[in-house]
Amino acid sequence: MPKQQNLNILMKFLDSAGLVIAVAALVTGFMGMNVGGLPWKDDLYGFWITLGIASILSLLIAYLLHRKQYLK
Repeated sequence: MPKQQNLNILMKFLDSAGLVIAVAALVTGFMGMNVGGLPWKDDLYGFWITLGIASILSLLIAYLLHRKQYLK
């Protein structure tokens, strides 16, 4: 396999992994803002709810990328 093709495959995988991580960072970043009116701010399980939403969205993005064969 030519060197350029290996680099393209690696970059496609790294971009896909970055997208999956960025979705979780976006959700947790919004929930971590120091402003009033955020959902689950005073809830005992607010952290776990936010973590669950971030995990579900990340897994959904990873599944869609896997279906399109971006993670190969």
